[in-house]
Amino acid sequence: MISRKQALVRLKSFDVDISRLYPTSVLDYRGRIINAESVRHYLETERHRLAEMATLIPDPHFSGARLLDIGIAYGFLAALLKEDGAWQCEGVDLAENIPVYGAFVRHHNIPLYSGKLGIQPLPFPDETFQAVIFSEVLEHLRLAPSLVFQELRRLLTEGGFLVLTTPNMARFTHILKLLGGRNPIEPFQSITTENITEYWTHVREYTMGELKNLLHCHGFRIIQARYSRCMERGRVHSWVTTLVPPWRGDLMILAQKRS
Repeated sequence: MISRKQALVRLKSFDVDISRLYPTSVLDYRGRIINAESVRHYLETERHRLAEMATLIPDPHFSGARLLDIGIAYGFLAALLKEDGAWQCEGVDLAENIPVYGAFVRHHNIPLYSGKLGIQPLPFPDETFQAVIFSEVLEHLRLAPSLVFQELRRLLTEGGFLVLTTPNMARFTHILKLLGGRNPIEPFQSITTENITEYWTHVREYTMGELKNLLHCHGFRIIQARYSRCMERGRVHSWVTTLVPPWRGDLMILAQKRS
């Protein structure tokens, strides 16, 4: 298993390829500009989360074990794990995301597929993967989580690992907003449409208790659950979340499919 320090160094080295792989500006499906500068900023912002996740993922039980990263986007974590040599990494994302984000994934020869999780079965047979990464995706989905976890279970072999991360609904910044009489949930935008959640970033956030219950109800055993400070480094309130883990910004769970 890779150490956090090793992961941070390797992730930083990925910066070298970004200018070449993202030479022009394009818009993603939300209208955000994606170019070398934005990709480099994403990597710098997220690398502590990615490094912490890398230390959470167990080594496979055999050579050539397959790992699927759902919502792979740029694919930095999958590339890191592939370089480490333990996992055979693959990725899936929305069809419209692949031309915008996928250059880094393709550069590292990681197989990339399109699919819509929970809307239709992903393009793999049952029990294809020994591990699935499902990181910072759940909060964006506009469908019942039971549909999501049924599909995650279908994809995994017996005893396969699920690595799940998502923002903590009960984080300190949300608590402060509520104490000040403000709503921590994203406001409705001034758009006339019957499907306003198409324009939301986080449709639904979760607490640790909710995630554990969802996993238990859908046939998973919790191996490790942690409140992570990965997104709070350097922020004024980080000392508070150091002392009170349940107020930290991110939830990370390693679970295993039960028989």
